[in-house]
Amino acid sequence: MQMLSRYFTPFALVLILLAVHFGEPESSTTKIAVGILLADVLANWWIGKNQYRWVRWAGRFRQIQVWLNLVWAIPLFYLLYPYWGPMWLLFVLAPTAAALTTSKLETVLCSLSAAGAMIGIIWFRQPLEGPFLGMVFSHAAFIVIFSLFVHSLAQTALRLRDSNLG
Repeated sequence: MQMLSRYFTPFALVLILLAVHFGEPESSTTKIAVGILLADVLANWWIGKNQYRWVRWAGRFRQIQVWLNLVWAIPLFYLLYPYWGPMWLLFVLAPTAAALTTSKLETVLCSLSAAGAMIGIIWFRQPLEGPFLGMVFSHAAFIVIFSLFVHSLAQTALRLRDSNLG
């Protein structure tokens, strides 16, 4: 999970800070988004620091971290998507983390939840029709397919590692 935090946290930071800087949302939206971002970073830091303190709970901490990242992505996307189109990429992060740290079933559930949340928020904000509908569904399909791809890669790497041990 530390590897995920090393790469995904900076990506999320850059994505959100670019949205705030270049998208120029209202001051209140910016303050709320930065507050959510800080809470997310602190929660991920705390979980990363303490997940091995209670070894028996390490798996649960990883699951909590994955789902918390999805929970944080929802309000951030809702607030910043009207100002910055690439915000949908936030919904790729939690399912990818799930793909590397949880079962295939949980990966599917997380990716479908992320894709569904993205579609629901966009649909709530504006009508889904024509080419825009196709774009939203292609983003949703990417979230699901990419997380399953990463899960398959992780499982292949584990099988290769295990076959070299014997």
